[in-house]
Amino acid sequence: MVSVYYRVKAGESLLQIARRYKTTPEELIRLNGLKTGGVVTEGSRIRIPVQTAQKKPENNLRWIVVYPEETIAQAARRSGISIELLCWLNGLRPDTRLYAGQRLQIRP
Repeated sequence: MVSVYYRVKAGESLLQIARRYKTTPEELIRLNGLKTGGVVTEGSRIRIPVQTAQKKPENNLRWIVVYPEETIAQAARRSGISIELLCWLNGLRPDTRLYAGQRLQIRP
């Protein structure tokens, strides 16, 4: 199983993060070696499992269009996903320069 890293935002819980990435809090606890009932704090970096074998049909995907002079970090923040996940979904490196009008896949 492939995993990506996610930076926890203020007020987020494992349950919220798990729902967003279509996994379970228990899987996040196991994957990150957290104690049962795992509490995460703002700024913590946790691993998120990514299901590579279960790609959804193309028509169910969501896309964003890159704004002029937008960076990968800005696009990820605007989309509500991590830089790592945005890069993984689009086969990019974090230092890749984007161009205005480019389409980037994001999770539904």
